[in-house]
Amino acid sequence: MAALDLLLGGFAAAFQLATFATIVIGLLVGVVAGALPGISFVNAMAMALPFTYVMEPTQSMLFLGGIYVGGVFGGSISAIIINVPGTPASLPATWDGYQMTKRGEVKRALTIAVTASAFGGLVSALVLTFFSAPFASFALKFSQPEFFAATVLGLVSVIAIAKDQPIVTVVSLLAGIAIGTVGVDPLFGQARFSFGFSEMESGIRFVVVMIGLFAIGEVVDLIATNRDLRPKKTEGKEKAVRFADIYGVKGAILRGTGLGCMIGMIPGAGATPGAVIAYGIEKQISKRKDAFGTGVEEGLAAPEAAKNATTGAAMVPLLTLGIPGSAATAIMLAAMMLHGVNPGPLLFIMDPSMVYTIFAAMIIANVLMIGAGIGVAQIFSTLMKTPPAILAAFIIVLSIVGAFGVRNNIFDVYVCLAFGVLGWGMKRIGFPSAPMVLGVILGPLAERYFLTSLVNAKQDWTVFFTRPISGTILFLALIFAVWSLWAPISNLIRRMRRRPA
Repeated sequence: MAALDLLLGGFAAAFQLATFATIVIGLLVGVVAGALPGISFVNAMAMALPFTYVMEPTQSMLFLGGIYVGGVFGGSISAIIINVPGTPASLPATWDGYQMTKRGEVKRALTIAVTASAFGGLVSALVLTFFSAPFASFALKFSQPEFFAATVLGLVSVIAIAKDQPIVTVVSLLAGIAIGTVGVDPLFGQARFSFGFSEMESGIRFVVVMIGLFAIGEVVDLIATNRDLRPKKTEGKEKAVRFADIYGVKGAILRGTGLGCMIGMIPGAGATPGAVIAYGIEKQISKRKDAFGTGVEEGLAAPEAAKNATTGAAMVPLLTLGIPGSAATAIMLAAMMLHGVNPGPLLFIMDPSMVYTIFAAMIIANVLMIGAGIGVAQIFSTLMKTPPAILAAFIIVLSIVGAFGVRNNIFDVYVCLAFGVLGWGMKRIGFPSAPMVLGVILGPLAERYFLTSLVNAKQDWTVFFTRPISGTILFLALIFAVWSLWAPISNLIRRMRRRPA
């Protein structure tokens, strides 16, 4: 009953004029940013992060949460209309959604997409609301060894999800961990990897890294590839949208929602694996599996529901353990830390009003997303007429201002630009940048939990394995690591054995 009272209090706080306006503005920014190729909602969140300094902690989370919810769907608008996914998670929408557009069913495709996304997101927000508190109660049993083990599981989960290129993902993740070690040692107070530059002794802020990799890097790639963002003409006449169109894909929506909620809770997974896996499973069980890729409604509905179902689920490990479940929740973690808020099980005890206001806002945002998505889709063609150079200049200016605003330090601007060039190069060669960002964030956390655990245990390293919870979590991390790296390592060994002596 207390939880219900807290949730009702969260709704009351969320429906206050200023708070509600923050949610709506964030939602609209997310949908527009996600719909514009080369920007994406993660870039928008990274650029908006420094500007949340002037907001209250709860208000900043609601603003970024609105961008998150709206942006995950927004990428499907450009995917369906012009066959260019605004976000990686929207790639499956091009396979069947754009084919529906070519048949003259663009409104039908967009309606199915936004309805499936809203349903998946709403269920995910309810999962966040009703399962976070029990999980946080369990997490109260955690001490430093358990938090270290959970952080290691988050790092390893990044590798487990990227089974298509695990070795490259490991390299990117380790590079991020190395970047996170720059600065002053947290235990001994000694500068390390500063190479004689006093500016580097204060460390490289992950906010600056995220702005550079996600915003500057994407914009440079947009300019370098000179992509045509104008909508393409469709074949055939527009067809009316009926309720039967939505009801006919209810099974695909339910399956995608369930799968997205499960995948979203895995730290490091995010919306892209959820959408791709949901599409693959739906294709296998569908009676029209051979027609997938030609405009099958189930092939659009399932990944749309799955990717938005990861939004609320990804916030469960963020709020209960302080471990981001995706790049977007990593930015939200940064916002909480910038405001002096430490996510974790104690947050549910120390500031439950903030937690339940976030829950209420996620529910509200997913309900409002139907109207916001349809409205943005109607004006999308006009926005796409903006020359890419103008969009790029606008983003770069905001990124530089945001990077400077982190510490009012011009050195951070140089770092941001350097990582922008690095991010562009990584994108061009297919080198993943998300693991690097998660390494920058989770690496220092793992180091701090590891060192404090050893100090408390008087240098007894077996403390991580003798405690039941931490030992179990580390065992799961080991299974994930072996499962991820077994295939590429075994293939490498076989190739080496085949080489002539």
